Amino acid sequence: MSKKLFVRESSGLIKEVGLIDSIMLNMTNISAGTALAASISPYIIKGALLWLGAILGMLFTIPQAYVYMRLVRIGRTGSDYIWISRNLSAPIGVTVNIAWILEAGAAFALFAYFFSSTVASVVNTIGTIDGVPSLVSISNMISTPAWSYAIGAILFTVIIIINIFKVRWGYRLITISSLLATIITFIAIGVVAAHISDFSTAITPFLQKMDITPPPSYTSSIPPFSWVATIKMLPLFGIIAFVWINATAAVAGEIKKPKYAEWGVLVPLLLSGLIVALGFGVLYAAGGYYLTTYEFMNNGFVYTFWNIAIAVSTNYILQWIIGIGSFLWDFAVLAYGAVIFARYVFAVAFDRILPEIFTVVRNGSPIYIHIFDLALTLSLLVVPFVSISGALALYGITVIGLIFFVFVGASGIRVGFKGKDVKLILASIFTTAYFIFLTYEAVTNPVFSFALPNGAPNPITLGYVIGAFITGAVIYYAAKIIRLRKDGIDIDLIFKEIPPE
Repeated sequence: MSKKLFVRESSGLIKEVGLIDSIMLNMTNISAGTALAASISPYIIKGALLWLGAILGMLFTIPQAYVYMRLVRIGRTGSDYIWISRNLSAPIGVTVNIAWILEAGAAFALFAYFFSSTVASVVNTIGTIDGVPSLVSISNMISTPAWSYAIGAILFTVIIIINIFKVRWGYRLITISSLLATIITFIAIGVVAAHISDFSTAITPFLQKMDITPPPSYTSSIPPFSWVATIKMLPLFGIIAFVWINATAAVAGEIKKPKYAEWGVLVPLLLSGLIVALGFGVLYAAGGYYLTTYEFMNNGFVYTFWNIAIAVSTNYILQWIIGIGSFLWDFAVLAYGAVIFARYVFAVAFDRILPEIFTVVRNGSPIYIHIFDLALTLSLLVVPFVSISGALALYGITVIGLIFFVFVGASGIRVGFKGKDVKLILASIFTTAYFIFLTYEAVTNPVFSFALPNGAPNPITLGYVIGAFITGAVIYYAAKIIRLRKDGIDIDLIFKEIPPE
């Protein structure tokens, strides 16, 4: 088949991604530091052990990692999209990928907007425990809607400009920020561990100043450890952290060696599992089961790993280092988002579904996609500025990503049967079933913002999710008609082969 069916005979993207870059991409994608903030602990189920839940969440993701390690051998931009569209069908592949792109755009806009809240939390904690009223005032100021929009918009604009100017710098920005965040997280773990013997004394000022000191007989309200409760935490660890291991697949066409891509899947998953388990583990080891569980249940948005690490540190400089580490995780997500969003859009445009201008590459960078991404993000940033409830509803669109992974698993099953690969078949079946379960959890559990407390779907969330998939289907069939009439190309033929590198 002639490669003229594609936009050109090579993608134009440069193999800039080394081993460390590949690993840090998925470290950022999983974002262990964000999981240790206030993403999981406030939603603890009575009787659960979060460090054990983290280990289970990591273990349940290993079959998915195996599927992705096979997938990235294709070595193309948007490898998982390529796998779905070539092994299931073009309409399915395009539809779920366009929906995924629309979900990612909204998610990164939310990260940009609420970045200021992460910074404000650090500044407020340091200001409160050290008795610096000016820092508390600053934290209140930067968490206002106007400042949140401005900070998010400026950060993302700078990130986009860096990626347009030089693609290598975009990758280095991800690697450096996520590597520093990872190192500082281990430092924070060490700080808490160093205070295990005197934790009760070290943490008391923080509890008092934050007004979260437990009542005298609080232990009677805490149920004993339960395996069932811990297992029930699995959806939280899966959806919020571990299953997001698709970053290396998105940029596989730019990774220098196939092995780097495979290690970029497995190493971040194992390392992130270690970080989250250790982060929660030292809190239990220091505070004990009853205090830790009580604080998570009643003050989970204040009694977080990061706040505790800052609180027990008596060194002002160390407090700020730990604080910077906490919001470096969020910054790294923004840096990663600019790269990954562009690659999925590029892959669909290279298949002639989206406008060909999105395949234009300058110095290895898909510049027009980055410009489009910036315009889209700045527009979506208006949503939380105008309506916080509307913005919070958009957190529920995570279900789109879970559905995307269902189809990744399904395509793996088909490839496994074609190649008589029993390991791939079993891993793909488990992955598909696991994501069907996670999708069910995401649409029924109000914690994930898709469903309201009464069980009914949030109309804003439901509308966005349905609209995203409808948009994907409409774009595919519109492209099919336009390409046939304008260029005489049946785009279905494009999906019978892998695109050129």
